[in-house]
Amino acid sequence: MLVPTGHLSSLQQQLLRELDLCDLPAPEAAPESYAARDLDLDQVRDILPELLWAGLVEQRDSDRGTLGLTVAGAAALRSAECDELTARLAAVVSFADTVARGAPPRAAGQALKRLADGAWSLERAEAHVRDADGS
Repeated sequence: MLVPTGHLSSLQQQLLRELDLCDLPAPEAAPESYAARDLDLDQVRDILPELLWAGLVEQRDSDRGTLGLTVAGAAALRSAECDELTARLAAVVSFADTVARGAPPRAAGQALKRLADGAWSLERAEAHVRDADGS
C-alpha cells in the first residue's frame, strides 16, 4: 500500500524499477512478461490500481494495453532508492565504530563489503566480526 509519506512497498518498487527500464504490456495481455521478471502476477494486479490512481504508472496506447512509468513514478522510485542508500550509508557509518574497536581486519573487510552491498544488515555484520574475534 502506498502510504501518504510516499513509501513504496518492495513489490511496488520492483514494478516501478522494471517500468523504468521499459514499458510493459498490461498484465492480462502478457502475463509471461511479469513471470520473466520474477513478479507475481496476482500481486501486480492487486497493486496496479493504486499505482495508476496515484499517478505513478499510466496506461499508454489507445487500447490501454501498455503500462509506463510517469514522471511522478520515476521521482517516487528515485526517492525510495535514495532512502535505501541513506539507510545503508548510516549502517556503514555505525559499523565503522565496530571496526574502530579493533575488529579483525579480514572479518571487518568482509562484513563491510556485504553491508555496503546491502546483502547484510548492520546486526549481521557486527555478529560476523564478533564471531571472528572470538568474543
